[in-house]
Amino acid sequence: MTSKLRSILTFACFLCCLSLYSIDWQTWRYGDINVWSAPKDTAYANIIVKRLHQRINAFQLKLGVYPVKPLVIKILPNRKEYRAITSGKGKLVEFSEAFYSPGEKVIYVRSPDQILPELYDQVLMHEYIHWFLDETMDNVPLWFHEGMAYYYSGQFGFYSYYNFTRYRFLGYKLTLNEMANNYPIDRNYWDMYYLTSAFAVSHLESKRNTQWQEFWDIIGFTYNRSRTVDFRKTDFIKVFNHAFQKSLYAFSREFDKTLKRYGWQFPLIGINAIIFSLLPLVIIAGWFRHRRKMKALPDVLEETPEETEDQTPETTEPDNNPDQ
Repeated sequence: MTSKLRSILTFACFLCCLSLYSIDWQTWRYGDINVWSAPKDTAYANIIVKRLHQRINAFQLKLGVYPVKPLVIKILPNRKEYRAITSGKGKLVEFSEAFYSPGEKVIYVRSPDQILPELYDQVLMHEYIHWFLDETMDNVPLWFHEGMAYYYSGQFGFYSYYNFTRYRFLGYKLTLNEMANNYPIDRNYWDMYYLTSAFAVSHLESKRNTQWQEFWDIIGFTYNRSRTVDFRKTDFIKVFNHAFQKSLYAFSREFDKTLKRYGWQFPLIGINAIIFSLLPLVIIAGWFRHRRKMKALPDVLEETPEETEDQTPETTEPDNNPDQ
C-alpha cells in the first residue's frame, strides 16, 4: 500500500512539473524579486511587484532585518495550473489564493484575474512574510508564521477583531500550544486559527514592545552580519526565551487567559455595530422629516401690515380773535 501511494504521489508531481514546463514563462526581475509570469499577466504583474517591493522595504525597515537573497514568485496563469501545483498539499493550500513552498523557496500565486485587485497586494505580502521568516529563523511555530503574515500584510483590522470576538463567543477556541505545528483539520476553525495567531503577534508587539524590539534586534544582528555566501539563521525558540524571559509554553498559557475576555466583548461590539449601521437610516429619516415640515409651510409668507402714521385729527386751537 505504501509503495502504491508513493507511486501515485510521484506521478502527480511529474504531472505538475510537466504542466509548469508547458507554460510560456516570461521571467524578469525588479529589485530583489524574480518573477515568472505568463505573457497575459506580465503587464499587470509589473505594477503589482513594484508595490510589493515598496511594502517589503517598509517591513524590513520596521523590524531591522534585511534579507538580500532573491525572492521568487511564480504567477500561475489559470485555475487548472494552480490546482495541479497544489494537489496533494492539503485542503488549506488547495483553497488558498497563494502559498509559499519552503522546499523550493518559491511563492506560487493565482493570476490577477482570479483575485480581487484590492486583495492581491495583501496576498503577496502575506506569502512574502512566510519567506522572510523561513529565510531568517529556524524552529518558528506555525502560529507565529501565520500571525506575522496576517498581521503585517494588512489583513488585520476592525472586522478581524469583530470576527474574533464572535468566534470566541460561539465557543471556537484554540490554544497556541495546539497551533504550534499543525493547522486545524476542521475547516470551521481555519478563520479562528488565523485570527488567534494574529492576535498573539499583536499582543507581543503592543503589550511587550520593548521585548519585541529586542527579539528582532537579535534576529537582525545575527542575520545582517552574516557572510554573504552563508547567511546565518537564528533559533526562534532560544531568542524568544531570551527576549521575553519565558518559554513558548508559558506564553501560551498566559495568552490563553488573556483571550478569555474577548468572547464577552462580542455582545457589546455587536450592539455598537448595530447602532452604527442604523445611524445612516436615522439621518435619512430625519432629513425626510425636515423636508416634510418645509413643504407644509406656505409658499409665501403673509406680509404684516406696515404700521400707519397716527391719523388722529389735529386739534385746532380756538380762535380768540375778538373781532369775530
